[in-house]
Amino acid sequence: MVHGLRQLSAATKPVLFALFGLFVAGLPNAAHAETVALELILAIDCSSSVQPSEYALQMRGIADAFRAPSVVQALSSATPNGAAVTLVQWSGESMQTQALPWTHVHDKRSAAAFAKLVEESPQYMQWGATAIGEALSFSVGLFKENGFEGVRRVIDISGDGSSNQGEFPDVVRQLVVAAEVTINGLAIMNDEPDLDKYYKEHVIGGPRSFVERAKNFTDFATAIRRKLIREIGSPPSVRLDTRTASNSR
Repeated sequence: MVHGLRQLSAATKPVLFALFGLFVAGLPNAAHAETVALELILAIDCSSSVQPSEYALQMRGIADAFRAPSVVQALSSATPNGAAVTLVQWSGESMQTQALPWTHVHDKRSAAAFAKLVEESPQYMQWGATAIGEALSFSVGLFKENGFEGVRRVIDISGDGSSNQGEFPDVVRQLVVAAEVTINGLAIMNDEPDLDKYYKEHVIGGPRSFVERAKNFTDFATAIRRKLIREIGSPPSVRLDTRTASNSR
């Protein structure tokens, strides 16, 4: 969708920004789309720095979070009709995949079913650089015609390193926020002690955006549970200045 941005001149980019905004903004789904409180993309880092055991910790952490009573309560209380959730795996340029389909999660039973899908999801890539901008541009396209229409739309991107390939996240962030999508971050800080600051300055954006911190992959389970409760429980979007929103916590 936006992968060609890195090749464009400075004069051409503003035009594409406008076209992208027209294409994605509002993203009205089909007339028969199911209304939910939140459309949520969980975008998981699978780059070379993430070992298979660390990938497994992320999947187990997400699954355990969706089984946690506090998260189930948040989903059950989210009005209207809970959340629609999908899982993305990402690493370098042109290395992103939607690992799980959009799934309606609104009570204990549906949350447990989604947790099982997460646990059984294979790691589709175990190599590649860290292309956060590309992960964002891939993810935002998944909101289009997904069968749901959320009061809020959020990309929840987690990773253990700053972007080192592809379009700068700052550039793509502008497009995503213009499309009325919030970007939240989960910084896994075992390799880069200031990664949370990088996410805050260059990645997150949109109404009530924030960065959650995990000390390491072992701490991921606790961090993602906190993050999900905060995301699911957030009030409906209020338009904020992009610069102010991207610096919020």
